[in-house]
Amino acid sequence: MKRRQIFMLVALAWASPALAVGSETAQAPIRSVLEHTLVDYIRPHYTAFEQTTLGLETAVETLCDTPSEATLAAARDAFRNVAGQWAQVEWLRIGPVMSENRLERIYFFPDRKGTGRKQVQAAIAGKDAGVTDAAALAANSVAMQGLGALEYILFGTGSEELAAGTASHRCGYARAAAANLATMAGELTEGWREGTQLSRMFVAPDAQNPLFRTDKEALNLLLGTEIHGLEAIRDTRLGAFLDSSDKHRDRPKLAPLWRADMTMGSIIANLTGLEALFNASTLETAAVDPNNHLGNTIRFEFTQAIRTAESLDAPAAELLGDPQRRDKLAYLGYAIRIIIDRFDQDFAQAAGLSTGFSFGDGD
Repeated sequence: MKRRQIFMLVALAWASPALAVGSETAQAPIRSVLEHTLVDYIRPHYTAFEQTTLGLETAVETLCDTPSEATLAAARDAFRNVAGQWAQVEWLRIGPVMSENRLERIYFFPDRKGTGRKQVQAAIAGKDAGVTDAAALAANSVAMQGLGALEYILFGTGSEELAAGTASHRCGYARAAAANLATMAGELTEGWREGTQLSRMFVAPDAQNPLFRTDKEALNLLLGTEIHGLEAIRDTRLGAFLDSSDKHRDRPKLAPLWRADMTMGSIIANLTGLEALFNASTLETAAVDPNNHLGNTIRFEFTQAIRTAESLDAPAAELLGDPQRRDKLAYLGYAIRIIIDRFDQDFAQAAGLSTGFSFGDGD
């Protein structure tokens, strides 16, 4: 089944509580892989995300109650913690994150026309009362809530007024945005807690299970998460600001989270998150690998890409302005391409799945 069809089924299953739950029909090692994915990756990562959002909510409350350079710096650090934690799990497109536009409400990106920035600027300039209430904000444009909006509020033009205590409306907007993020994070952990219908369906492929009818569909989804995530890092994160064929077309101000100096930090977290998914899920046990080399090969390629990204942990404009480091950015795209090939060619074949297709464009 093609990736988009699977993701549609996943979203439908989450949105339809009356749907039947599959029985204990999944056979090892697939059921073990799914259980490890749920217990060792999904739940701990969403729990960590929720905890960081609660920390951000507290930090913003403190900033608004006692504005100062120190409390503004603490709120900004808390924002970076949330952004980094989200980047580790953001490619998982299953369950409650696919409902009620939570995926886009948590982080709306890319925003090539600056729609979100313009809306946030207008709300601040016009002192829009609708953005200082968390419930009202949750019903607003996806571009006006979540990480993109909060980044502008805490780091964008005029944000220094938060420390001076002369931006009560802006701080109210930050407070509502942080609370809205914490609410959504709580909804994600609640959806995946032990005993929910989603959790039961996730580990039990069955002909009557709307989530996964077969083991192959479940494997396709996990493999698709790896490949689609890697393609998105290369194309919509690096590709947002780097034009590898023409340096004059680079766009540093379209880099993800550049105001918070989290561009490369979020990309590193993207890669470590997908590596963690591969390791925690024990996905390699689903492949027939008589020499037991494939898993280690994939881990080696992840290490190479992450090491390259970590060596480039600097603002996007600074990286693009240095010819050597700009070349290294382009190499990072190549290193990610190697991991994609390992999954799309070697792993898919070893697991008995289709090869030579792109999950990114749904073919």
